[in-house]
Amino acid sequence: MNALKCAKELGRDAIFEKIKAAGLKMSGLRMGDLAEQLKACSVGAAVDAGLDNADTDGALLALLRENPERVLEGIKIAALALNTGEANLYLPEKESELAAALQPVAEKYDIKICSGIVDVRKTEGDFYLHLASAADLADLFTDSYEDGVYVAVNGQPLKKVARDTKLGQLTSLDGAKAIWTGYHYYTPAEAEELTVEAASNALVRVLTDKECLVEETKKQLTEYRRVSCGKCVFCREGLIQLEHEQREITLARGKMDFLDLTKEIGEAMRFSNLCSVGQRAAYAPLNAVEKFPEEYESHIKKNQCPAGVCGAFVHIYIDPKLCTGCGECLDVCPEDCIEGKPKYIHMIDEFDCTKCGKCIEVCEDEAIIQTAGKLPKLPNRLTKVGKFRKH
Repeated sequence: MNALKCAKELGRDAIFEKIKAAGLKMSGLRMGDLAEQLKACSVGAAVDAGLDNADTDGALLALLRENPERVLEGIKIAALALNTGEANLYLPEKESELAAALQPVAEKYDIKICSGIVDVRKTEGDFYLHLASAADLADLFTDSYEDGVYVAVNGQPLKKVARDTKLGQLTSLDGAKAIWTGYHYYTPAEAEELTVEAASNALVRVLTDKECLVEETKKQLTEYRRVSCGKCVFCREGLIQLEHEQREITLARGKMDFLDLTKEIGEAMRFSNLCSVGQRAAYAPLNAVEKFPEEYESHIKKNQCPAGVCGAFVHIYIDPKLCTGCGECLDVCPEDCIEGKPKYIHMIDEFDCTKCGKCIEVCEDEAIIQTAGKLPKLPNRLTKVGKFRKH
């Protein structure tokens, strides 16, 4: 017997009792007793199921891909508990293929698929159900429910683990620069004490010295800007300003004043936006600035990207002592920013160079060098191979 049929046979009162007896918790940011949250909602209220609005990583969408009927039955069980016929499934706009694949199943369960984030203004009074909690509900009514937290570590498949599992039990934190989970950056020392309950978006990512925290934060803010509805002024304007500051820093145009501005704007955003997009987006830059100030000081004061990621701090040049003038780099440069001719030392125009590295890959003489340090003395005009002398 499937979960939904079991729930229908039990009736509303027994549904509540079963959820309460199991101690089922809401997943995501609205943590707490699921039975109590259902009881606090008005009978007949619509059920809006999905990820947290702030969840731009979508690791938990794996539950829908692997077993859509399980999740949709969980949604309908919540609708039964509220005695409502209106149930909606919200999917990120970028998941159009998933939405199309789910449409026939959704129609079977009379669930409407909506694109984008949940509009908290229009859905005020509705019952929000996290996708992971919908899956738990279905498991509960087939007597296969196991308490725990879903987690995906460093791109590995999603799995469910005990709530008291420490992050250090799931992945090595040796050599970690930072840990990103639950919309927060944590230091390795902080992460050692964290359990998987901190992973409210199921994602745990260990960042090493190869990753630039400024660049990572910029990417996150760019994604938040993409999903934001723009109706909250602090979210709309705050995201624009915060992303601009991170971008300027990665382009070697940062100022130390940006760090104070980040704290001021970020703190205001946490408390001045209606949904989790604006609220949680603030934590990435706030955590990065407060917990890893040396990362920012290196970019702004020392003109260096510690990870060697930010192209503005990286130079690519052709070593005049090693170049044989073969021309291989000329053929692969997508920007045509390499000047040269046979048997002459080639030169790179750094103004147009995008640091793509294709020239480095094809140079058999290993004459093309990438460095975060100072450039050596280089030719300023075409010079025959072997004829360049430093003065």
